[in-house]
Amino acid sequence: MMMQGETIPKAANHFRLSPTLTDNWGIPQLIASVGYDENDEKLLEDFLTQGENMLAAAGCVHIQRHDSRQAPGLDIHVMGGVRMGQNPQTSLLNKWNQLHNCPNVFVTDGACMTSTGVQNPSLTYMALTARAADFAAREWKAGHLQAG
Repeated sequence: MMMQGETIPKAANHFRLSPTLTDNWGIPQLIASVGYDENDEKLLEDFLTQGENMLAAAGCVHIQRHDSRQAPGLDIHVMGGVRMGQNPQTSLLNKWNQLHNCPNVFVTDGACMTSTGVQNPSLTYMALTARAADFAAREWKAGHLQAG
């Protein structure tokens, strides 16, 4: 038995550009800062307890608990990081998955979604991408987006 629990969005988890590390072209490297908190540990403990209880009720014996202690994001669809919303002060993307402050950039993967269910979100990414591409094409034809 295994679980994939959802960590709730938290301000401490973030991405930033390194002030000192660059790639071969001089572009600052991305630093990901993410970790588990007390709520995540409680979620795991509840799963272990409830899972053990269910297996025992089903007649299983020699049940062993195991926590792999793997780092966040190794076996999931990572969500959040580029929040969608109406207010540029609290979100990076508008309702078309377009950056508020850089209209030629669209983000249509899980970064715009702060939460997800258990199911695979790939069809949602595809729908967001089709919707954003349609909007971008209309904006391009109207002269609201520019090359380069």
